[in-house]
Amino acid sequence: MAIAQACAFLIFKDLADISQWVVQSTREFTMMVWYNRHLIGVIAFLALLGSMVLWWKDKAICSKYLLGFLVFLFGFNFYSGMINPKWMFRSQQHEAMFVPVNEAPQYLQQSLHLAHFGPDSYASVDDINMVVLETDNGAYAYSDYYMLQPHVVKGDTINGEEVIMTYCGLTNLGIAYSPVINERPLDLTVMTQLKNNLVLFDKNSGEAIQQLWGSKERDLTQSTMKEWPTIRMPFRAYKALYPQGKVYINEIADYNENPVFALWDRLVRHGMMLWGVGLNWVDNDKPAFPTIDFKDDRLPMKELVYTVSINGDHVAYSKDFLMGRNHPVNVEIGGEQVVIGYDSENDSVVAFFNDTDSGVNKVDIFGNIPGGRQLPRVNTLKSRLFWFIFVEFFPETDVNRA
Repeated sequence: MAIAQACAFLIFKDLADISQWVVQSTREFTMMVWYNRHLIGVIAFLALLGSMVLWWKDKAICSKYLLGFLVFLFGFNFYSGMINPKWMFRSQQHEAMFVPVNEAPQYLQQSLHLAHFGPDSYASVDDINMVVLETDNGAYAYSDYYMLQPHVVKGDTINGEEVIMTYCGLTNLGIAYSPVINERPLDLTVMTQLKNNLVLFDKNSGEAIQQLWGSKERDLTQSTMKEWPTIRMPFRAYKALYPQGKVYINEIADYNENPVFALWDRLVRHGMMLWGVGLNWVDNDKPAFPTIDFKDDRLPMKELVYTVSINGDHVAYSKDFLMGRNHPVNVEIGGEQVVIGYDSENDSVVAFFNDTDSGVNKVDIFGNIPGGRQLPRVNTLKSRLFWFIFVEFFPETDVNRA
């Protein structure tokens, strides 16, 4: 029984992220448990079965109540680490619900009081922040609240390539990827979180993939999923700029449709996820999961930053820095000329590759500049994510480069 409990606790401790509030493991140890989880599970069940046989032969070993408690504890730990993450965050990579932009307010209204994790709730549906993805078939908008539970959501195609949206509520980060590495398609769902950022896994290969890296944990070539441009804006800007756009909806089932999922999803999304994610929005210097020892105070720990990463060069910008300038920033990042600015009309930070031979003093949200040219979007712009998490993964990040 001791062996069974130890194995089940190992699975719980390293694969059910709630345990990281109390006990933290190194990335290497967590990955060791992940890649050996089936072996550990087999050992656990064989040990449990052996203990039950011993008890059946000599019931004086312990009371049936103690045995029942130990079996329950085993089941709780095993289920929490091995099964529950996939059930809590059922991937919507292949199927998701979208509605036309003019129909979206009736759905967004229902989640308005829960749509923001920060200290201030949104005043109206128009204020709800959306991650916007431009595709071959028009624009798609994703709210934080609706992305929170699946973490992986269907997109569309860009230049004929499949694109999906990945989302981490702890980091407050949506990244659009093509779910392909080394020409092999990925079927992604949630594994756990490490350092307050989502870890996915590919159901085809079992490989772990950190969202911020986009690469397989054991990929020696460090090939990554292709990242696609996204931009954040309030819903009022989205419906004005993309009147034919679509909006992602992820309502919880009614009790008469599926009482099990209806109850469980309400508990998960409203009772666990919003509360847990909300800890990163509390005005203090404590991360939701105490797995980051913040050492970089160039920006306030929980500043929401906008980052650009090109050829291993990472730069983070604060919104105040960009708002305080009279024209966009013209800057070199990773050997590329980039234009970064704040669009006050649409409350959005934009980033474009500058393929002209001169600086750019004016650019709109679509990349249009004087003279009739349109600049291509920077595909690695990440918007409104927590500074302390990004700099943990990329400690060499520059700040407010101009």
